[in-house]
Amino acid sequence: MNRALADHHHSHDATLILFITGEAPRSRRAQQHLKTALAASGADLAPAREIDLLSAPQEAIDFGIFATPALMIIDASGKRQVLYGDLSDGHSLSHFLAALSAPTP
Repeated sequence: MNRALADHHHSHDATLILFITGEAPRSRRAQQHLKTALAASGADLAPAREIDLLSAPQEAIDFGIFATPALMIIDASGKRQVLYGDLSDGHSLSHFLAALSAPTP
């Protein structure tokens, strides 16, 4: 089991991770868009864990991330979904985050 799963669960047993690269403008935009989307969702969602690949480059390999910013959801079964980009497409981001509140089979 990935170590992130053990330490970063919220009430729906899913992990949300935002991969960034330091203070890059796209990373900052992704952080802001995600913060806004989580606040607007009204759901009981835990904040995303952030991994800065400038200070922890091995995490990109460990998680299979090939570009940043990237938002990953890891569900209770270990299934991973990734959304790449600065998260400025509100519709795509909302649809992606809906997986957090969906019941797991």
